[in-house]
Formats: sequence, structure tokens, C-alpha cells
Amino acid sequence: MIEYFLLLLLPVAIYFGWWLARALEKRSSSKKTQLFSNQYFQGLNYLLNEQPDKAIQVFLELAEVNKDTVETHMALGSLFRRRGEVDRAIRFHQNIIAKPGLEPEQRTQALLELGEDYMRAGLLDRAERLFAELIETDAHTPAALRSLLEIYQQEKDWGKALEQAQRLEQVSGEHMGDVMAQFCCEMAETALAGNDREMARRQLRQARRHDPRCIRARFILAQVSVQEGDYEGALGLYEEIAELDADYIPEILEPYLQAAESAGAGQRGRDKFNQWAENYKGITLILKLTEFLSDEKGGDAAGQYLVETLTSKPSVRGLDRLIELKAAGHLDAESSDDILKAVTARLMARQPDYRCNHCGFSGHTHHWQCPSCKNWSTTKKIHGVLGE
Repeated sequence: MIEYFLLLLLPVAIYFGWWLARALEKRSSSKKTQLFSNQYFQGLNYLLNEQPDKAIQVFLELAEVNKDTVETHMALGSLFRRRGEVDRAIRFHQNIIAKPGLEPEQRTQALLELGEDYMRAGLLDRAERLFAELIETDAHTPAALRSLLEIYQQEKDWGKALEQAQRLEQVSGEHMGDVMAQFCCEMAETALAGNDREMARRQLRQARRHDPRCIRARFILAQVSVQEGDYEGALGLYEEIAELDADYIPEILEPYLQAAESAGAGQRGRDKFNQWAENYKGITLILKLTEFLSDEKGGDAAGQYLVETLTSKPSVRGLDRLIELKAAGHLDAESSDDILKAVTARLMARQPDYRCNHCGFSGHTHHWQCPSCKNWSTTKKIHGVLGE
């Protein structure tokens, strides 16, 4: 962390050197010139010797806040915020704002930085007031809107978050439809918690206007349809979800099959399931098909299907089900142990053995120096269920 901070601080030191050189050219007193030169090099020496606090103090003594040095002071304040010294960052930026004679652009930039300080400190009410002031004066509006949007999301004030997202889209041209749809879904779930289904439906319609492909809005609407006994409507919504994004099939599979059964459309549900199973090979569908086979053809057929599937597509959840079938006597006793060992071996072969404690790089080989972050002696054996 200290190396990162020093790297960020070096450009500041270089700027001070340039600023002092200009200042020294205008000074006629050789005594003052020598004093400032000595102080600058003293600060640079502190910086190079990894004593950033002393270096900062020297640079602060050298540079008074004025329109020529305000950018440097704001940079130092931002560095403090990144280091977690939020109180010092707040004092820096408050000091800048209090100085007379600043350009309007400099003052608004300092207000924006101070608002970020308040957010980092958890003073969301103060940050909100600052960003609102900036927006009212049309100063740094997109940046202030983004920060204000983040505050409202932290506070879970979805109505205000939606309003700010709409304003941000208008001001910046950035597409916010998918985000606004999520805010509407949050308000719909709040309405459902209060048993206000009509309000929930209005919010969900709004969500789909913002994002016509919104998966979450369809998922909530399907739940509402089930609650109201509209199983046909729920089936259609679940099928839309699967068509829009197959990765959500495991999430909708059980409620879809239940809705099909409640609607008296069991064959429709099974046909759609078979269609999904052909295209989506995730373990959830495999386990469900194993369950169907067990009910229809018995445990032996289910065990045989699962063995064949896991041989090419190993899975921890699949292995757990396979062990259950073996314990129930549905696997060939002579070959079941070999099958289980083969599946386990394939699972283990896919797992990395080592991970860097610094950057997370993983692999099967130990490295004294991490190939990713280049740190030494940080690559160790992985511990846990699939490790040591």
C-alpha cells in the first residue's frame, strides 16, 4: 500500500518542483531562494525514503492555497481519501473551498471532492446536500448525479434513485434503462410485501418499458400470476425468461413445473423441459431428468443415466446424487466404486492446487514468484473442501 501511495505522490512532488522553479525565478532574494530550494529537496528526500507524512507536511508548508496551487491541494486531499485518512481529506477540501479568489470551476471541483470525502466517511446526508447544490448550479452535473445515485442506492430510496437515473440519462446520454428497470422491480417487491399487487403490477410495467428484456420483472410478474391463480400467464412468462436467457432456467425450473401441474398442463411442462434439456446441459436439469427417470423407469435406469452423464460432465452435486443412488443399491456393485473414483478424479483434475495470496492467481504448479503479480513466496496450497 505504501508503495502505491508513493507512486501517486511522486507526480505531486514533481509539480511542486516546477511550481517552485517558477516562483524562484520571480524572487530577487537569494536567501529566500535557498530556503525554498532546501525545503523542496528536503520534502523530496522524505518521499524517496518512504516517509510520506513528513514529505506531505513539507509540501504543505511550501504551497499556500491559491488559484495556482489548488489543483495540487485537491490531488493531495484525494490521496488522503484513497489511503483511508478521510478526516484529513475533508480538512484539505474544506480549506480550499474557504479560500477567496478561486475560479468557479475550481470551487465546484472542490465541492465534488468534498462530497466524495463525505461519502467515504459515511456522512451521506452531507454528501447529498453538496451534490444537490452542484446539480442545481449545473456544475459537474453528470459526476454529481452519479454520486447522488450511489447514495440513494445505499439508502435503498428507489424512487429518488429512479429520478436521478432518468436525469443522468438525459444529461449524459448514457443508457440507464436496465438500471431503472431494477429500481422499478425493487419498488414492486416493496409493494408486494405490503400486499399491494396493483402497485406492483404498475411498477413492473414501468420496468419493462425501461428495459423490454428485463428478466427480473418477468420473474416477479410470474410469481404474482401464480398468487392470483393465473397459471397460464405464469407459464408464458417463465418460457419468455428461458428464451431470453437460458442461464436462468435453473431458477425457474421448479416453479415452472409446479405452475404447469397446477394449470393441468403437465405434458406441456414436460415437453418444454425436454426441449430445454437438449440445449442446456447444466446439472440442475440433469438431476431433474434423473428424478424423472427414477420415477418412470426405476433407480437403476436413473443411476445408469447419471453415470454416463457425469463421465463427460463431472459435478459435485451430481456426484452427491450418484452416491445416494449407490447407497440405495441402484448401481452395479462391481463397477460403482470405479465409476465414483473416475468421476472424483475428473473433478479434482479441474481444480487448481495453488493460489497466490496476494492477487488470487491459481494453477496446478507452485511458483516461488507469482506469474501474475510478481510477488515472491505468496503462492501456497489451496485449503478447503477441494484443497488441503
